[in-house]
Formats: sequence, structure tokens, C-alpha cells
Amino acid sequence: MADFDFSSGVLRLQQAMTKGGKEVPFIAQMHEFAMRECGVPGTEFYTDAKKFVRGICETTERFDFDTPSFLWDVYNVEAEALGCRLVTFSDMAPAIDNSEPLVKTEQDLVRLKAPDPYSAGRMPMVLEIMQQVKAQTGLTPLPCYCAPFTLASHVLSFENLIVQIHENPGFVHKLLAFLVDEVIAPFMNVAFREFPDAIYADGSDAVASLPFITQDMLDEFSLSYLERLQHQTSKPVVCDNWWGDAFATDLHSFWARKLRATPAYLKIQDPDLFKLGLQPVLDYSKGKHLPIVLGVDNNILQQGPTEVLQRRVHEYMEAIEENGSGALYLCSLSAVTPTENVRTAITACHDFRAGNRPWAGQRRTGSKLEGQDNSKIKSVVSIPPTTDKRAAQTTEDEQLLDLIFDAVLDHQDKDTVELVNKALHLRIALDEILNESLIAAMDVVGEDFAQGRIFVPEMLLSARAMKAGLEVLRPILTATGEPAKGRVLLATVQGDVHDIGKNLVAMMLEGAGYEVFDLGVNKTPEQILEYADQVKPDVVGLSALLTTSMQSMQKTVTLFKEHDSKFPVLVGGAPVTAEFATVIQADGFGEDAPAAVETVHRLVSNLSESNCVSN
Repeated sequence: MADFDFSSGVLRLQQAMTKGGKEVPFIAQMHEFAMRECGVPGTEFYTDAKKFVRGICETTERFDFDTPSFLWDVYNVEAEALGCRLVTFSDMAPAIDNSEPLVKTEQDLVRLKAPDPYSAGRMPMVLEIMQQVKAQTGLTPLPCYCAPFTLASHVLSFENLIVQIHENPGFVHKLLAFLVDEVIAPFMNVAFREFPDAIYADGSDAVASLPFITQDMLDEFSLSYLERLQHQTSKPVVCDNWWGDAFATDLHSFWARKLRATPAYLKIQDPDLFKLGLQPVLDYSKGKHLPIVLGVDNNILQQGPTEVLQRRVHEYMEAIEENGSGALYLCSLSAVTPTENVRTAITACHDFRAGNRPWAGQRRTGSKLEGQDNSKIKSVVSIPPTTDKRAAQTTEDEQLLDLIFDAVLDHQDKDTVELVNKALHLRIALDEILNESLIAAMDVVGEDFAQGRIFVPEMLLSARAMKAGLEVLRPILTATGEPAKGRVLLATVQGDVHDIGKNLVAMMLEGAGYEVFDLGVNKTPEQILEYADQVKPDVVGLSALLTTSMQSMQKTVTLFKEHDSKFPVLVGGAPVTAEFATVIQADGFGEDAPAAVETVHRLVSNLSESNCVSN
């Protein structure tokens, strides 16, 4: 007999996602939260299948979740099995460290060996988790996988993946084909063979979301390989976690792509859902008779406030009820999500189902309430294309500066280097090359990104071209003692090994004329403070991509304050908000790379004014 009985909640969910049910169910990604609540360190929780499953079951019962979610750290398993370095933590899920990519060249790809699901890395543990789910609950386990594009970003690193798509797409296609044919499909087929009752497998592919990549990239390098995977597995595979709906130029076209990856329902989550509003979603889903899964923002789940969280839960459940089928999704309950907020969200779900609905009929989605900024919604606001080239100049020198400017915008590394060398040969002043071509081009890139005209890949490629030109100038700038605008220390905080955003900020800061000291990833508060004391930066920039590592960001800011540090601290990263920056008393916040550069400008300017006053 099974130790835990979740059959009533599972039945509610099954009915709601097919023919519709009397009560709207809720689901949650909860493995990190369960790890903390059951008191098992991450080094054990993510390596011991029995403790993993029991911890989730006990947390589900204690908090009265409808159903348990046995999703593990799904992004890491296949990458680790291939040979990527896995970094483990006691208080959070493990993460892949791709600062030294497993694959850099086609020769590296040739040397890769297909992992054996029965022996490679933690693949056997995943199979054991599924066995434990069946043993402890009697439920049919759900096989899960890391989707091809996101797996490629681990194996190759995100930055290198984007560069290779631009310069050598054939190599990327070979890598993705290998990952589908030799890694993911065999792994899922083993899972289907070991657990024949499993109906389908579910994938995760967050890196393939807008604006991390463009829609063209999504079509060619993500969706096409998910469809390739669908043809190689013995049972259906889906992938439902692309986000970035608010960045789509054509919502219905974007949602049609989502349905090609997950045909049975449409999933949309915050912050995109709040920005877009519920009505476009309901109009689309009702027209196609689709169940909907609506996701509540993990920032609200983590930060509240209480009434905002309650209202959001009720508003989304009311929309699901109006639609006739679907489920509420509580996004990413992490190791730093407050217990009281989880209880608040679950109580709000139960209250709604019991008929306690104080905000019935009230909608806040699609508005600027609760501090939301809808100014960058490309799917709603049509933004005319900008002119990528400057107006033609008259003199030969000015024409050459224009060509350098255009080469950066066109992502032409080699052309930028050649043109900068030519400009030096013609004795064009260094400050003109730097300010009127390289920096000016990146100013345009930053504005285009802020207005939604370009996405992260175009910004990254332009930053690389700018950096290539800057490398030509650097020895001369150093020899002539040309002063930098300021010094900036960057680091990804402890518990986080991601460096996508940090690297992009570093390149854009260099292009803007700053001297950048990159401390790297997974740095403790003490390491960051010690290095800051050594290099005396004008600004310290902290990056986090995981909600869990935001706690380390807070500790770092607190340590700087306790030591009466004079260095202004700027924070940023995917889960970081302006509200969070205010709460932890950071000196600045960067919503994205261009915004981070603008904030550095302001902080350095304030520092200069302060020094002038004191003198």
C-alpha cells in the first residue's frame, strides 16, 4: 500500500485539464521549497531519490497542495551525464557551471559519447525517483527532460551558442541533432520502457524564450528539434515553459508555436501574463476550446505583499473558471520563498473554491497597477523600426567612422577590427573612434533593445563586434594614459553559476568607456567585498539569475553596508526587481544590460559630483 494518497487532487487536475471540473486546481514547481521544508541539505536531496520523493510528499501534505510535483532539477541531468561540471549547494538546487564549455569546436562534438541512462551521472537517480513516486504514492510518474536548445546552451554556453548560430549554424544543427538523437530520445525511451503507464514526457526549455533568443531562432533551433524529438520517442513528448509572450510581435503566431510543442493546453505565466492581460488569452483559448494554465509570478510569491498575492491568485482562478478548463500554476517555489507566502497562496486557492471571492469581477492584468510597466509590450504597441545607419557624413574620416558604427550594428567583428585599424592608420583621433563610432553604436543598440526592436542575441553580437574594435584600441589607450570613465566590479553572487547577463553588461560597459573587473560566478559576499577593497571600483555590480541566489545578493549588500563601504552597489538579473533592490537597500537597479549601463552612468556621475562638493 502506498504511503501517500493524492488521488483526489490528481483526479481534480485531470478533469479540469480535459472536460473541465467543478473546482479550479492549482499546481506548483516546488522541489527547492520542499528541500528546505523537509530539512534535507541539497547535496543529499538531489542525489537521494527516496529522500527527494518523500520530502515532496510530506511538504504536499503539510501545506495542503492539491497534488505533488516531482519535477527535479531537470535542466542539469543530461548535461551532467554528458560531462558538464555540476556545482552542488547545501541550500539550493545544483547548477551546471559552463564557464568552461564542454564543447567549443566540432572536434569536441565528435569526441562526445552518448550517455547510458542506466549509469551516466544522475540519470539512474531520475529513474529511481520515478520508481519511488510509484512506490510511495501509487501515481504514474512523469518522465521529464531538458529540451535540446537549453541543453545546448549548457554544453556550449549561451554566449557561444548565439555566436555559433550567427557564424556557423551548421555546427549548431549538428550539436542539436546529436543531443536529440543520442541523448534525450534514448533517455526518454528508457523511461517509457521502465514505466509503461507513463502517457507522455514533459520538457523544459526556458533559455529558448523571448527575448533571450529571436523568434526566428526559436523556430529553427528550438521548435524544429522538439518536433524531431517527437518523432523519435515511443510516446508523446511536450514542452510547455517558453515565456516572453509580451515580447512577441504577433501573439497568435507565437501561441500557435507553443501549441506545436504542447498541443493539449496553452500555458502563459507572469510577468508576461500580467502585462498582456487576461482577455487576449481568454479570447484565444475559448476560440480554440483549449484548457489554459496561468502562472503566478515567483517574485510575488517571494515578496508579496499579501493582498497582491491573494488578488492575483483569485483573478487567475476566475479566468480559468470562465474559460471552462485549466489550472493555476504557482511558479518556482524556491528555497527562499517565505513559508507564510506559500500558505497565503494556497489559502487563497481554497478560499476561491469555497466561494469566498472579495475581488470577483475585478481585473488588474493589462494595467499599470502594482508597479507594472507595460511600455515595452511589443505585441500590443506597434513600434516603428529604427534606422540602423547614421546619416552619411561628408569627409573621408567621417565616412570611415560611419563604417565602423555600421559594422558594430551589423555584428561584423572582422570588419570592425579592419576599419578601426584603418582609422588608426589615417591618424583619426582615438576619442573620435571610441566615442563617435564604438560607443555611439552601442548607444543605439541599447535604445533599440529598450524599445523592443532587437533582442538579446542582436545586442550580444553587436557588443562582441564593439569589443573586437575596442581590443585594437586598448593597448594605445593604456599607453597614452587615456582615462576610463570609471571602474566597475562585476560578480555573480554565491549560489549562482550563470553569467549570461553579467558578461553582456561587462561588454557594454567596456564599450561605454569603463574599466571592468569581472570577478566571475558563485562569489561569496566576503570575496566580493575583499576584491572591491583591492581594486577600489566606482560601482559594484551584482548579478543573479536564480531566485534562490537573490538571498546571497541581499547578504552581499548588507555586508557592504555593515563595513561602511563607500562603493555604490548595483543589482540586476532575470528575477531581480526594482522593488527587491529597494528592499535590500541597493544603490541602483538594472532591468537589463542597457539599463545597467545607464545606472552606472548615474552612479558614477553622482560620485563625481559628491567628490567635487567635498573638495
